[in-house]
Amino acid sequence: MDFETLFKLIERQGTLEQVSNFLRQHGLPFSGGSWKDMINLRLRPAVVNGKLTADRLLDLLRQTEEHGSQHIFLFDLVQGRSIGHLFDATLPTTLQASGFPPLGHVSIVDMPASPKIVEVRLESGAVRSILFKIVEKRATFEKVSDKTANGQMVVTYAEVPYRAVNMLRISESGTAELRLQSHTDAMSYNGLAEAVFKILSPVVDRLDWKDHKLDKFKSNLLDNSKRSTMMQIFGLRHTLHTNVEGNRLTAAAGMPGASMYDDPEVVASVDRFLKKANHAHCERASVSVKKRDGLNRAIGLVVSGEANEFAITSKVSKKEYEYIVDAVLEHNK
Repeated sequence: MDFETLFKLIERQGTLEQVSNFLRQHGLPFSGGSWKDMINLRLRPAVVNGKLTADRLLDLLRQTEEHGSQHIFLFDLVQGRSIGHLFDATLPTTLQASGFPPLGHVSIVDMPASPKIVEVRLESGAVRSILFKIVEKRATFEKVSDKTANGQMVVTYAEVPYRAVNMLRISESGTAELRLQSHTDAMSYNGLAEAVFKILSPVVDRLDWKDHKLDKFKSNLLDNSKRSTMMQIFGLRHTLHTNVEGNRLTAAAGMPGASMYDDPEVVASVDRFLKKANHAHCERASVSVKKRDGLNRAIGLVVSGEANEFAITSKVSKKEYEYIVDAVLEHNK
């Protein structure tokens, strides 16, 4: 196992808070004010003295790169279709024939020239699931200089590559979630989602899956009959509604940490816009999942883009990720 590469990837993909929490959970010294200190004074010594194994360090990498700062697409299995081949004894043979990594094997890859499947693993729980992880190289452009000569302005940008991790998790119960690491620039993620399905097409059939739409979740945020329940779980930061005439109404909470629910006048204005049944719908909602039982802090979500898409705006733990997805699904009925 290349520990130095693992250290580098953990630094790139995670946060100091994630690493600190991980070390604390394993009874190891966990303080570190910088990445240099965290790696040189905490992670590397723990590996050298045998208190942090390769498997645990790999688990830390998974925690830092697999949850949060992602756009998530939700899917349901099409009625009559089967995914039994993903969970029966033929799976290892299927993976080998398709050129996929064997179960249990992990490739430590930094920035491959083309998207690469680095891991396929089965996860146990109340319901079994299979997870495919893909690493790709992306790039951002940073302005280096601009100068004017002969009446023309020449702007120079540097291409800065970075590593991105995308994942598809399929549950044996017939649901799936596709997680795409968020880009630094605003963009449409639908094409990226379809590209992941294409990479996995030897094993995963795109035609097996239909969108699990989140329209009900967005409408429930301002449904009078459900508002009291929604207010206990979610804070409402911003909404954009459009009616059948194409007119739009935008509302937003003003102060950091505030919720539109706290201002009766704002809510009443949106209610008036939505008063006529089937006349207007919510295109975009920014919410926070409140700190409460099961969640130790508030976490921001943006529900927009495709009908089955939402984004988690910050890095989160696996436990926080599962809580958020469950909350969205539970209130999408």
